[in-house]
Amino acid sequence: MTITVERVTPALGAIVDGIRLAEELPQQSIERLGELLVEHQILFFRGQPLTPQQQCRFAAYFGELHIHPIYPVLPELPEIMVIDTHRDFLPDNDNWHTDVTFTTTPPLAGILAAKQLPSVGGDTLWSSNLAAYEAL
Repeated sequence: MTITVERVTPALGAIVDGIRLAEELPQQSIERLGELLVEHQILFFRGQPLTPQQQCRFAAYFGELHIHPIYPVLPELPEIMVIDTHRDFLPDNDNWHTDVTFTTTPPLAGILAAKQLPSVGGDTLWSSNLAAYEAL
């Protein structure tokens, strides 16, 4: 299995290919993904449908899983937070936000697995505090 990486922007983000997230990963691949996460801050894996169980297994390679204190979760897997934009959903998650950085020990990362996307729009935007600080 050869992992390939394509940088998305100068500040952050890379598309990673050559790995199947739904399968159990060898330690060497997990370590390489950890290095890439530190280097690029955001990793994109295209065309990789994951079940909630597979998503949890993948996330657990990188540490203890977080259970969000207020957002809806899957009853059978409370580590999976459900993000939706219907009008009865908590409104602040579809605005600019940080992912639980208010906790004493915030998670290392978040793993998004899109299940339903609009035909137009629906973009997720990212920013790098490190790049902003270094640009001062």
